[in-house]
Amino acid sequence: MKKKLLSLLLSAACVLAFAACSSTNNNGSNTNTPTDKQDSKGGKTMEINVSAAASLKDALEKINENYKQATGTTVVLNLGGSGALVKQIKEGAPTDLFISASNKAMNELVEGGTVEKESVSVLLKNSLVLVVPKDNPAKIEKAEDLANLDEKSKLAIGEVETVPAGQYAKESLTNLKLWDKVESHVVYAKDVRQVRSYVEGGEAAAGFIYASDAAGDDKVKVVQTMDESTHKKIVYPSAVIKGAPNADAAKEYEAFLKTDASMKIFEEFGFKMAE
Repeated sequence: MKKKLLSLLLSAACVLAFAACSSTNNNGSNTNTPTDKQDSKGGKTMEINVSAAASLKDALEKINENYKQATGTTVVLNLGGSGALVKQIKEGAPTDLFISASNKAMNELVEGGTVEKESVSVLLKNSLVLVVPKDNPAKIEKAEDLANLDEKSKLAIGEVETVPAGQYAKESLTNLKLWDKVESHVVYAKDVRQVRSYVEGGEAAAGFIYASDAAGDDKVKVVQTMDESTHKKIVYPSAVIKGAPNADAAKEYEAFLKTDASMKIFEEFGFKMAE
């Protein structure tokens, strides 16, 4: 009798275990993608990874708040110099959408097959400006004044190899025949935000950043907007990464960035609409 009872109990346990497994498989709770998250109510929320030029930080953070409210999707930002981001993406950093501060960085991914050429579109434009600390102790009023910096004064620009703003700055100074005169004063930064920080703190007498980074900053003063004829056009191309795990969601987000509401925010932060 005891053996029969034990056998029945074991059979019941097996049935319950099988039913539990079937229920788990049917509701899909054990098959979440790496970017699916659980909300407080146990439901799924979408998460996309966006690698973007550091100069976009403030504008994107504001836009992303609106996007999450509208769609429930969380945008995880990875910010930095465009060249450094390209290196990270090539090395496998999780990225669904890339927004560069130069065509050069984007073209590198296109040539390497990471991005399809047809998927690239220009999102924004920007301007290169020469900024100084608010009190302007070096009395710099234009780029030509940089040739007269004293021995201890520094000029901050982004790393030429990895920061588009640094590339534009060197190109502009070279075309103005000033690079050889100022190169010994140059201090390099990892991105435009660090350039601005150097100028704000007085560690550099001047620096080259984007107009968008100077907008609303009361610690620096723009003394000159560099003529576009002295450097390549400053554009921000965007593209979904080929084979991205959340490609469809990334495309929807990219479309949201191009809406009138988002463009208004970009303009508030000193960017210009692409023509």
